[in-house]
Amino acid sequence: MKTYCVGDIHGCFTEFAELLDSVGFNENEDFLLATGDIIGRGPYPIETLRFFLRNRSRIVTVLGNHELSLLRNYSIWRSISDPKNRSEFLKNLKAGELKLILKEKNSEEIFDYLRSRPLAYYDRERKILLTHAGLSPEWKPEDAVGYSRELETVLQSDRFDWFMSNMFSDKPDSWSKVQKKEAKARKAEKVIGKDPDAAIGKISVTVELKRLIYIVNAFTRMRFCRSDMSLEFLCKDGPEAAKLNNLYPWYELQKNISDEERLIFGHWAALQGKCPIRNIIAMDTGCVWNGSLTLIDIDNPYIRHIAQAHH
Repeated sequence: MKTYCVGDIHGCFTEFAELLDSVGFNENEDFLLATGDIIGRGPYPIETLRFFLRNRSRIVTVLGNHELSLLRNYSIWRSISDPKNRSEFLKNLKAGELKLILKEKNSEEIFDYLRSRPLAYYDRERKILLTHAGLSPEWKPEDAVGYSRELETVLQSDRFDWFMSNMFSDKPDSWSKVQKKEAKARKAEKVIGKDPDAAIGKISVTVELKRLIYIVNAFTRMRFCRSDMSLEFLCKDGPEAAKLNNLYPWYELQKNISDEERLIFGHWAALQGKCPIRNIIAMDTGCVWNGSLTLIDIDNPYIRHIAQAHH
């Protein structure tokens, strides 16, 4: 029995299947980790999703920004009651995954599966943390799963649509700012006291939303940080762009990962799977951009199995 990890598949199922065949992946014995963005832009999202659902007991994939975008579109679609307006909404979507999934007989099962995926997974035995974009420099590895569960709880609850409608924002960009707002909210609640007409609920919801937005952004969108560790989202180039913009790749500021721990992440295709920090392992090698798809045995992560893009 082996445990493998695959980078961002993006619906490139042909290359994904090729990699699994090359290592003799056994669906009944082996385990697979995935860095998220298993769909998005690539040619075979349905085939990819079918494989993940069929092997859900032996696969862990974290959520990437593309899965969250899909879930947001799904949330909007199901909030539209008029069939004509629903059709118009689907017609105007740039991404086609939602239309394809809705044609599947088990479409609700697919969405439920995605809503139940974590943002972070930690293998305690191997001391490996798996996320899509990395780990905020303001966080420690041992805190990551807890922050992930905060969002998981919301995505699987009746508050799913509420969060989806408010998810996309570049602010707050700093965890310390989130904590300051939480401290102010606690003080406000003490001042308001037990007044039944008080807006404690509104204060709490506003602060919680900001907290959840930061959690999503740090786990699924992060690439560069400023010197104060705040997140920057405009630059999507490689690390060489950092110097020109007074930015830092997040991993250069992340000092909380011990030598005994490893962090595996995807998301940043411009890195081409290269990270200068030995125990931080970049997996996205840009298959959907005519690059390649990468697979590793996590017990021997420095030997990479590569499938070149065919599309």
